[in-house]
Amino acid sequence: MKSFLKTVFASFTGGLLVLVVLGVLVGLALTAQDISQPLEDKTLLTLDLGVPIVDRQPQQHFAAVLNDALLDQENGRQSLRTVVSAIREAAKDDKISGLYIKGNVVRDGYASGWAALKEVREAIVAFESSGKPVITWQEGLDEATLYVVSPARHLVLNPLGLLEFNGFASEIMYFRNAFDKYGIDVQVSRVGKYKSAVEPFLQDHMSDESREQLNTLLNDLFAEVVASVADSRNISPSVLRDLAEQNAIIEAEQALEKGVVTAVAYYDEVRDQLSELTGSETGKDIERQKTVSQYFATLPQNEGSGDKLVVIYAEGEIISGNDKDQVGGDYIASLLRKARNDDEVKAVVLRVNSPGGSASASDIIQRETILLAKQKPLVISMGTVAASGGYWISAYGDEIYAEPNTITGSIGVFGLFLNIQKLINEIGLNVDVARTAPAADVFSLYRPKTEQEMAVIQKFIDNIYSRFLEKVAEGRKLDKTEVHKIAQGRVWSGKQALKLGLVDKLGGLGDAIAAAAERAKLEDYAVEEYQQEGSLMEEILKGMGMETRLESAPLAQSAWKQVQLLLSLTDAKGFYARMPYDLSIY
Repeated sequence: MKSFLKTVFASFTGGLLVLVVLGVLVGLALTAQDISQPLEDKTLLTLDLGVPIVDRQPQQHFAAVLNDALLDQENGRQSLRTVVSAIREAAKDDKISGLYIKGNVVRDGYASGWAALKEVREAIVAFESSGKPVITWQEGLDEATLYVVSPARHLVLNPLGLLEFNGFASEIMYFRNAFDKYGIDVQVSRVGKYKSAVEPFLQDHMSDESREQLNTLLNDLFAEVVASVADSRNISPSVLRDLAEQNAIIEAEQALEKGVVTAVAYYDEVRDQLSELTGSETGKDIERQKTVSQYFATLPQNEGSGDKLVVIYAEGEIISGNDKDQVGGDYIASLLRKARNDDEVKAVVLRVNSPGGSASASDIIQRETILLAKQKPLVISMGTVAASGGYWISAYGDEIYAEPNTITGSIGVFGLFLNIQKLINEIGLNVDVARTAPAADVFSLYRPKTEQEMAVIQKFIDNIYSRFLEKVAEGRKLDKTEVHKIAQGRVWSGKQALKLGLVDKLGGLGDAIAAAAERAKLEDYAVEEYQQEGSLMEEILKGMGMETRLESAPLAQSAWKQVQLLLSLTDAKGFYARMPYDLSIY
């Protein structure tokens, strides 16, 4: 028996050592790939739009990195700052001969949103203006991809490719009938004419107010796309509007006739052009290529004189606690506090890409922004969405930057309370309760709240909304009455928010960083991102058992996404400052 146990233990230990050694070897091999090679003349910079673009640096999980390495493909995500900085620096680099863009825009959660795409597009415009060619070959084109690649000197569409330009739409799923069918009841308290975040759970259709604000928003965002594409392609905006209203989808030759693309050709014809740019032999592999991530790794990182400008990312749902994947209230507050207490940090940029969430978590973050702004410059950079709780945490910035197609505002509060009493009764279950006071079980899922309880809750909601208005008025130096007129839960585009005084300037993350540096009178400084992930080797070791993590596969069904949204409403008291629904604009 002892011999058997020794054999088992030895086998287990040996297997574990093999795994450790294998992990280390794989890590070294993958890390070696990241070591910057000397940049050669006639190097082609490549951008794959099929890799989602996120605000903060993507996490490097062992399984995903190993999978990408084995399949020789780009990592699953790329950061906005990496993409934009690489393209802008490459425009000035004599060793870079051109920029090749491939793939259609792929969205994943908050990644590759319209505001991020605008920043990438402007970097491409700057590259093209340098005199170097921007080339793209597309199997097919949609609005988002065309918006990004339209500045390209050579915009080539596959002969059998289609151009989809049919305007913007956003679908909202309503659960009222399903809830009635299965015995689920919903009670809500809310403030604001436009606070429609709870509508999908109360109604079976869109309210007039919700449709009004959504149509206005979609029209603003679509106008930005039309104007930008028309300018880059040197065609009349009416051509694009007629295309959206009368055709929606056209073939490649029609796209060429309308001047939307510059050529219709197969990839091999474009490949010959890329071979010439890189000095590669025609028909052979194209040499001297660098992805934007690989090129960014070759750039010298400015260490500065000791002064630091810190970028903190609030990307995702605002929730209570220390969650690092979403916007954990305690976690983001700790980063803001760290920057405030670090004497080497002279200015801070808070990048917000969030529809909001927990009111209390938003307030915890906001408190730290107030304290920080009293000591050093704080500039807000709004991404694709910075609404409701996302605006709450932005209000006290010295300056707020947004893109014209940023979704912001939604200054309102709601409470959402489910009960499943009918559901459990119908399947033969019953829940009884013993309590020391009438409202001891007020937040129970097994009974509806009384009128008196809902009246008390409504007072809380009204108070939170009033405080929200006061904070916006104080932070933005506006009259509270005027804030109420533009609040009430209504969402605005960045273009409209600028007119209303909710933001100060239109611009991206780079503009916000420059503004923060100017406010702090910095000339020689280093930009530091607090949320940089650990090294690849650290992630490999975590992937081998040092950290256990469960990640779900991407789910395409919009119904499940709505259920996930409902499940994410985890505030202890049920009070939320969140944007109306998750807008998927296509």
